[in-house]
Amino acid sequence: MRGVRSRTLGGGFEVGGKPYDVTLFGATGYTGRQAARYLSEHAPPGLRWAVAGRSGARLELVEAEAHASGVVVADSAEPASIEAMVAGTRVLATTVGPFAHHGGPVVDACVRHGVDYVDITGETAWVRGLVDRHHAAAALAGTRIVPFCGFDSVPSDLGALLVASFIRERWGQDTRRVSASFALRGGYGGGTLATVLHSAETGELAVGRDVLLLNPPEHRGDAERARSADLDAVRRDPVRRVWLGPFPMARINTRVVRRSNALLDAIGRGYGPEFTYEEATEYRSRLAAEAARLGLRLFERALAVERMRALLRRFGPAPGEGPPAAAREQGAMRLRLVGEAASGRQVLATLRARGNPGGQVTVMTLCQAALALATQRDALPRAPAGGVLTPATALGLPLLDRLEAAGLQVEIGPVVRA
Repeated sequence: MRGVRSRTLGGGFEVGGKPYDVTLFGATGYTGRQAARYLSEHAPPGLRWAVAGRSGARLELVEAEAHASGVVVADSAEPASIEAMVAGTRVLATTVGPFAHHGGPVVDACVRHGVDYVDITGETAWVRGLVDRHHAAAALAGTRIVPFCGFDSVPSDLGALLVASFIRERWGQDTRRVSASFALRGGYGGGTLATVLHSAETGELAVGRDVLLLNPPEHRGDAERARSADLDAVRRDPVRRVWLGPFPMARINTRVVRRSNALLDAIGRGYGPEFTYEEATEYRSRLAAEAARLGLRLFERALAVERMRALLRRFGPAPGEGPPAAAREQGAMRLRLVGEAASGRQVLATLRARGNPGGQVTVMTLCQAALALATQRDALPRAPAGGVLTPATALGLPLLDRLEAAGLQVEIGPVVRA
């Protein structure tokens, strides 16, 4: 078990004239309400945080329940309200998606005002646009724009960083390869479905098939592309002793991990010149893995058909609705990462969390990311100092320490051959 290295912070935060340290935008939605409750329980004394959204009356109910410091009425369709919300906080955390539809004005305002930003998007094509528009300006100003701070992609990104750091510190070697695999229990909410359908209709899902979508130009070469193909087969893994098959979220998480490696490589801290990363789902049998692989292919084909999308909208959960109560209560996540050093030595890391991955896990990672930026920015990685970053590059192992203190179970050690 890893030790917790985070500092314990008390009250008396300096807000630099701003009324709030953290503002939670989307606080009346399904995930937003959970996030407000989480901040109510985990925000340190003295931290001033606000709930924000379109409906003042609904926000007042959330404020009363969560004991927030204030209410901010803001709508992504009303630029003046977004400007006022962003100008009044040091850190903006948002759950309002689909982000390609609602998120642009919020990020634009954060870059203009130098406000750190975190969200729970999994929309890689939208983030590619953020990189093109804002990375240079945010990097120059030292503003940290950090998408992917939910289940997509904090466990994957920090897990890969943990493995590469262990190999570097313990054995003094580069990391050649990381293979990650998930075992999950839980359901999905209406917001997730709405985002998937929106991405299918706009063509963003097709854009997301680019395995190097989020990489900077110097990390988009043919050799890196060839070794970064998405897993599209079933195979037996001898270390984890399970069958591995395609993972639906891999097209998000793998792109994020590759961007982390590329950004770290630019400052001399990359995982290794031949680093590769892939993700899979764990299955107990080959038959189960093959069946799930076929099901995923059929679902992707259904998304390409307008009539099928209409049926999914009609019978699936609506935006603002969460998964069934049983799925929430019985939800859990296990992520296992097998890392291979340049010498061939292997390490196994395991991250476990209770709760529905798209609900409780996402809420925990988003809120802890926001709290890290608000309360211990000086303890976070100093480089890169700003830009459109990833959880690993903006928040690094200090965020993993916070998550471990909040209940995430983390284990890592060398693979011992029988």
